[in-house]
Amino acid sequence: MTHAPYAVPEDGVTPYPVDLDRLMRVFRQMGDTVDTLVEGRAAGAVFEGVPFLFTFDSQGRFLSVRAVWDTGLDPASCAQALFAAADGWNREKYFPTVYWMASETGSAQVCADFVLDTRPGVTDSQLADNLRAGISTGVSAIGYMKQAAGQALGWRPGSGTPHRG
Repeated sequence: MTHAPYAVPEDGVTPYPVDLDRLMRVFRQMGDTVDTLVEGRAAGAVFEGVPFLFTFDSQGRFLSVRAVWDTGLDPASCAQALFAAADGWNREKYFPTVYWMASETGSAQVCADFVLDTRPGVTDSQLADNLRAGISTGVSAIGYMKQAAGQALGWRPGSGTPHRG
């Protein structure tokens, strides 16, 4: 991600572009620790037992705050139930957007994406507020999806397979 040089305002109320270094600094100010996963592009952390990925698109316009739950389930066995649960969440909530996809290992992975348009710039306070919102709603969305999987599929934490009976 490349940005034109910009001045960092000292007043705290002037929005300016966000990059990974600034994201990491704001997390430190919030008292949270995140790890750089891809230099200049991505960071990761676990909040309340939920893994999160923080990434910028190739143009540096959007910051994605993505909560991830790898169900361990075969997509063929759970696709309809996960789609229905995600659809229910998305109809009731504005964010994050919930969906599922096949993971690199072939299991169903549930994602909850909260996206911030960073092109116009944000203040550190706005960035922190959006990070908190993305994390809290991501945790809620994954919790909802786990509960739905339990009801629809008999999934239990750590089982990786539906439990019947």
